Amino acid sequence: MPKRTITLLVTIVLSFFWCLSATAQVDDAVLLHKEHWNAGVFAGGGNGIGLRSGVHFFRAGGRIGRVMTGQKGSGLFRGTFELDSELTPVEVVSWPNYKSVYGFGFNPLVMKWNFTSGKKVVPFVEAVGGLLWTTENIPPGDTAQINFQSGAGFGMHIFTRPNRAITLDIRATHISNASIGNHNPGVNASVQFTLGYTWFRK
Repeated sequence: MPKRTITLLVTIVLSFFWCLSATAQVDDAVLLHKEHWNAGVFAGGGNGIGLRSGVHFFRAGGRIGRVMTGQKGSGLFRGTFELDSELTPVEVVSWPNYKSVYGFGFNPLVMKWNFTSGKKVVPFVEAVGGLLWTTENIPPGDTAQINFQSGAGFGMHIFTRPNRAITLDIRATHISNASIGNHNPGVNASVQFTLGYTWFRK
């Protein structure tokens, strides 16, 4: 799919949810307007891109986060800055012509900007950095069991009540062992989707 088409679709979807949330009467997202703690669980997966399109990922785990600021800015760009950490005790990487390798992931740094103009739906953008440990070398060969993962993405909280939300996100993720192993072929790019549920502390 052309890059311009993807950008247009993303813009249309986010605009739709912004309009939907703006018409809501009750501001269920009010807890994202100020400093507070939240926690969530999630599961998801995705595929590599290009030369790594045959590589498949599955992950499941939990997250804890804190909104660090009150609302900043104005209009559609008004929002709050949030810091999260993710722990994924279930990581599965399926490599073509090989096998599924199991692992453990930790993203200590997940930085988010929550766009808080909505009342029911709150979009966000995020940047992520962390580690992936697997039971065998990934990619297969003389590489390493420890890889670094980094990326960026966007998503949204869809509030079902004032302190709970369904959370969706899409990330572009890069995986590399940073030359810890003798070879560092890595996965230059993958697209991963997650679906989760978030609790916001009152």
